[in-house]
Amino acid sequence: MRERGLTGRAIWAPLAAAALSGLVIGALARLLMRGVVLAVGGLTGMSLAGTVAILVAFVVLALPAAVTATARPAIMHAGRWVTAVITGLMAARTGLADAKIIVLADDSQLTPITVLVIAFAAIVVAHGRVAQYLTRRFRALPAARAEALGAPDARPA
Repeated sequence: MRERGLTGRAIWAPLAAAALSGLVIGALARLLMRGVVLAVGGLTGMSLAGTVAILVAFVVLALPAAVTATARPAIMHAGRWVTAVITGLMAARTGLADAKIIVLADDSQLTPITVLVIAFAAIVVAHGRVAQYLTRRFRALPAARAEALGAPDARPA
């Protein structure tokens, strides 16, 4: 029965980590996107459908990193960079739609826009690392809790 618990953690930990990291990083990305629009003086409306689409995209894009969190180091790094590259490409494609706004921005608006773009790049790279960190924490959670209580495994053999 113990192996069944390990299998459950191996399956649910990456899914939960991808969901949590995708929601957190996706929400930060949505705020940064709104910040760019505010910096150039655009309309500041946020649609619920757009926000949900962004959050779902970030959850799905966290899966390669989360699934490879406990693999060999080369595979783990590859999974993290697959998440970063795909997320970055999607963000760049979306950002190109706003390039006209940025090109026409005043000089006084370029500094805040630059800071926001750099912050966005940082969270894109952190996306995979956060997913992998959470996966490793979630997989260790039940074992750590039982050790902290000093109790043997209560599951039937």
